Amino acid sequence: MAVAVIGGGWAGLAAAVTLAQHAIPVTLFESAAQLGGRARRVEINGMALDNGQHILIGAYRETLRLLTTVGVDVHAACYAPPLTLQVAPAFYLCAASLPAPLHLGLGLLKSRGISFREKLSAVRFLAALRLAAFQVDPNYSVSNLLAQHQQSTALNEYLWHPLCLAALNTPVQMASAQIFVNVLHDAFFGAREDSKLILPRVNLGQLLPDPAAHFIAAHGGKIHLNQRIQRLEVSDKGFALHGDQGVEQFAQVICAVPPFRVHDLLGQLPSLQPLLGQITAFQY
Repeated sequence: MAVAVIGGGWAGLAAAVTLAQHAIPVTLFESAAQLGGRARRVEINGMALDNGQHILIGAYRETLRLLTTVGVDVHAACYAPPLTLQVAPAFYLCAASLPAPLHLGLGLLKSRGISFREKLSAVRFLAALRLAAFQVDPNYSVSNLLAQHQQSTALNEYLWHPLCLAALNTPVQMASAQIFVNVLHDAFFGAREDSKLILPRVNLGQLLPDPAAHFIAAHGGKIHLNQRIQRLEVSDKGFALHGDQGVEQFAQVICAVPPFRVHDLLGQLPSLQPLLGQITAFQY
């Protein structure tokens, strides 16, 4: 059962690695010249640079498992200090050596740069989220949520906004409050190790795309760069992929592309029209 994966970002790589791991023939198509999507190495004037230095946290267990699967020594490739936030010289917070969530609570109370009243406000905010079972209005942005809980300018500038940008890579005015709350839940209310910052020592290409490509090839998979798939059609063999290099047939297809590319890619599939309508209605 040959499977195609369209899109070579971290989602597409995760899918292709999983298929290759289970000895399923997989072919990955990426329209760009390199793998990695929004988190990749780029080369400019002979210098390797990161396209966005993304910060992982200890709670990202599936990401860490994926890195281990493709042969990355996470301890060697990454630096994992306790949660520490510093905006010199204005603000400093370091999680305490206590079980979660006490490690963050005590870290907040001992932090420097915000008033005692603001510290209590942050603790009350987290307590309110826990009381609400970490469910918030699905239409809220992070900025809406912080305003509802009357978080101060200092708390937003030094604590919540940096966490949102680090975890979601999205400005607070646009970031989903529910996804942000999910991150707070996973990072601060599980094990103390979940809140550790995981900072890559290597470039983002070395962290996942390169090892994943080697893993996929070593397990019989194929990767085609600079090959854009234009559209899919149902065929008697499953699906026909129309791309830059012609038409190829696959039994199954995993689509791992940005939402704005989905309609052009899947518009020929009548059964997906209701889903395509929902995706087209997304606002950015």
